[in-house]
Amino acid sequence: MKKALLILSSLVLFTFSTFQARADSVLTTITVGNGGGGIAANPRTNKIYVAVDQTGQVVVIDGKTQQIRARIDIGRDTHSVAVNALTNRIYATSCSFSAAACHIAVIDGRKDTLITDIPIASGSSIGLQGLAVNPVTNRIYASDADNGQYIVIDGQTNTVIAQVSVASQPGGIAVNPKTNRIYVAGTGFPGLIMVFDGATNTQVASIQENFGVENVAVNFRLDRAYVTDQDTVIVVDGAANQEMARVPAGPFANGVDVNLLNNKIYVTNSNGGSVTIIDGNTNHVLQTLPVPAAFPNTVAVDLANGLTYVTDFDSDQVIVLQPN
Repeated sequence: MKKALLILSSLVLFTFSTFQARADSVLTTITVGNGGGGIAANPRTNKIYVAVDQTGQVVVIDGKTQQIRARIDIGRDTHSVAVNALTNRIYATSCSFSAAACHIAVIDGRKDTLITDIPIASGSSIGLQGLAVNPVTNRIYASDADNGQYIVIDGQTNTVIAQVSVASQPGGIAVNPKTNRIYVAGTGFPGLIMVFDGATNTQVASIQENFGVENVAVNFRLDRAYVTDQDTVIVVDGAANQEMARVPAGPFANGVDVNLLNNKIYVTNSNGGSVTIIDGNTNHVLQTLPVPAAFPNTVAVDLANGLTYVTDFDSDQVIVLQPN
């Protein structure tokens, strides 16, 4: 476990001096297919994975060339993607609402091919809304909104090993690999930020919010979680399990990710056509960057190249941001 965490920390510290906090701009756009959903990057391979809803594919982007390397068919209504950089496994959700069933596709990141599907008995209404990986424990977490729970999967056996009830309809989910804390965004009203112990799957904290929260990302270096809430980003102190700041974003702050190299937080404003960029050291807004997207949806930072990737649910484009 310590070795795995050391590898993760090394991925960050190896290039920390290379990428300093600078203003961002749009570098390019990549055509992936309509309905861009979840997105995740593997910093060890410099690949970016995009769930494309309308085609039922996970699209693989080469972070060196910004070209598409592969399209992997996994099924309709793809939604979320997560990466285990240590095992080079990629996980993506797909749901069939007519059959009230979902599955999680397991992809080999070396060959960019499907390994197996993990069936999940959910999907009659909302389905699986969030996906996260703890590379240290090799556990995968999926938030099951229909059944009010999150699901734990063993990454070695690709089997479900736990189903954990939550108090509010779960949306986004994230894991701090250093503390083994799981953060679940409760999208009900009032909203809840729920914190669980990954070793026991017991709830250790519940932070109530006025409105339903959407998505969550974690900075394990600062031990903080970032949760989107309408037009705000809530900053959670991981040690105290308390809200420590609220940072203004744009209309319908939605997707969120952290650049561990410079502690910048990227937030998509789905109703604002922009990305809010926050200094994670000071919790102040650095920039609100307009992007060529009708509905900027999710966001992922690729630590291998320092670029940030934004999906647009209402078009076939992924927008690539660069530090100037």
